[in-house]
Amino acid sequence: MKIFSTVPEGNQMADLEPARYFNLAIEQIQEAEEWLRSSNEICQALLIHVDAFVHFGKRYPEMAKRRIAKLNCSEIKKTFDDWYERVNSKIPAKYRDGIKTNADELFKELEQYGH
Repeated sequence: MKIFSTVPEGNQMADLEPARYFNLAIEQIQEAEEWLRSSNEICQALLIHVDAFVHFGKRYPEMAKRRIAKLNCSEIKKTFDDWYERVNSKIPAKYRDGIKTNADELFKELEQYGH
């Protein structure tokens, strides 16, 4: 076993561990997207999982770029937008625009890892 830096992932045992968190976020994004395809509920979990991926991506950008291939970002965004169109009139007005704005920003950040 080797140590190659002082950062938390700076040794052979830990260097690939962040991938586990990306894999979990990917799995959760895919499950949440599947649920949103037919949901008419105003609550959703997709955005928190996208946020988690983006958050980890800021710390581990190269790994995020490698893992993003597992996600079809444009399809996920389309699923979210379709859901939002179905339910936006049910969302309290004071949150409606903010939710959409935040979603658009998160998807923009997520898609950066694919370029």
